[in-house]
Amino acid sequence: MFSLSDTLDTAALTEQYAVSKRLQIHNFLSKDGADLLAERLEGLPWRLALNSGPRHVDLPVDSLPSLGDARVTAIRAEVRKAAANGFQYLYETFPIADLKEAGELKEAALLEIFEFMNSSRVLTRLAEITGLQADFCDMQATRYRAGHFLTTHSDEAPGKNRRFAYVLSLSPIWRPTWGGQLQFLDEEGRVIETFVPTYNALSVFTVPSPHHVSQVADFAPVDRLSLTGWFRTRS
Repeated sequence: MFSLSDTLDTAALTEQYAVSKRLQIHNFLSKDGADLLAERLEGLPWRLALNSGPRHVDLPVDSLPSLGDARVTAIRAEVRKAAANGFQYLYETFPIADLKEAGELKEAALLEIFEFMNSSRVLTRLAEITGLQADFCDMQATRYRAGHFLTTHSDEAPGKNRRFAYVLSLSPIWRPTWGGQLQFLDEEGRVIETFVPTYNALSVFTVPSPHHVSQVADFAPVDRLSLTGWFRTRS
């Protein structure tokens, strides 16, 4: 079902990645595969992901009305306040790798893309491009809606053995003015490069790399959909 696009120029991509240790690979999958994924992501049972200090919280989106408007408003106010000066995130997630490990991943297309991204063909090709060997990749689907964001962090996590991160963008239409952009920062916190979430583009970057996802504008007419995670080693 899934295959790499036949337009990928490994030599040119390798040369580009070596310059800054990050790269956006356009038309990563065959068009049929990307189109299928974009369709399947629309109907998932999403969970709202956020952090309360160091604690990760996720809530089924369908359960939010049961909390009441006042509680939901208070949660969002707390998130906004914390985001002003610290690490904070707010977006929706579907935990593909966790469900696969638990034997509970039922969506055939997501099961197949997870296995494809863990195949020797993909691992070998990305190792050639990045110069980084990985044993496997993990994966979640994410949906950033109006107001969602991810503040600055580096993806470094002791014991996780993350070699490089990836984001496969799956919103068929996205404009830079809608926000939701992957932005890389220098040591003084200045934006030095921006990746717009272009359809079927795979963004890859070495861990650690300071970056954030800018807030999705309240006038964005569609959601920012992607598959994301890290390529990792077992030790």
